[in-house]
Amino acid sequence: MATVEPLAVTVQMTELLLTTLCLVGSIPISGEPMLPVDGVLPRLLLGSVIAWIGVTATTSGANSVTDWWMIVSTDSVSIAEAIAAGDMAQIRGRIRPLRPDDTLISPLRNKTCVAYAYTISKVVQDAGDSSIDSDSKHRPFLISDGTAEIRVGPDADSLSLDMTTNRLTSNEEIIAQTDDERIALEPAADRSGIGDSTTPIELREGTLAVGETATVVGKPAPVPDDARTAADAVMTATESHLTVMNDNSDNTALRNAARGGFLLVLGLVLTVFAILVVTPAIPDLI
Repeated sequence: MATVEPLAVTVQMTELLLTTLCLVGSIPISGEPMLPVDGVLPRLLLGSVIAWIGVTATTSGANSVTDWWMIVSTDSVSIAEAIAAGDMAQIRGRIRPLRPDDTLISPLRNKTCVAYAYTISKVVQDAGDSSIDSDSKHRPFLISDGTAEIRVGPDADSLSLDMTTNRLTSNEEIIAQTDDERIALEPAADRSGIGDSTTPIELREGTLAVGETATVVGKPAPVPDDARTAADAVMTATESHLTVMNDNSDNTALRNAARGGFLLVLGLVLTVFAILVVTPAIPDLI
């Protein structure tokens, strides 16, 4: 997850929704459907695919709404108070790795961190695929505020990183800033066809840097007996809800609300489309 203005997120998602509806084939373009579907089996297959996408969107939307609610409904307390209460809480503290060598180096900005995410995309005006490469990695880490310390085990979905955007317009800049074996750029996408200014490239990267202050929403749990840590408690994404953010918590909450609302609406629309696609085939099956 990346920090962007909620309005921009809504606009981008609305454009995606309109594109999806057109591709489904149920909306005519210039008087003709893009994907006319005839026959029982094609309708059943298409309806099943649309329904699966709808369920996936609905599930993801529900998770985003849950993230929003957890952020706005939890109180910000010290880590010691959160451990004593043993309930969902919002804590804030400084990040450090479990061990000095248990860190990552971000591929674009070369920052020492415990988590990073990046995207590389072409700046295009049409609705085509502009993505060139993206990836994310994370490590368990410790967060402390002077009152206590918690070991945090995030997953990719629990991270909300403040993203830095850099737009490049020349091959020299692109080569200089993406010269990392972890970045998989397709030759047709970056080295040729870009030129000096014809197709700008946008680099976006977020990191959870060592020594940085972050906010964590989660439920502290006792340290397992077999855990190799001196922390006073643990928070993991597998045990309970977890959100780790180094951006503004209000922006994170609004972004999750916008994303969740959009995905719930998208899931509902796709479910209705799936029913409309499958319904004409039902009499032939009876």
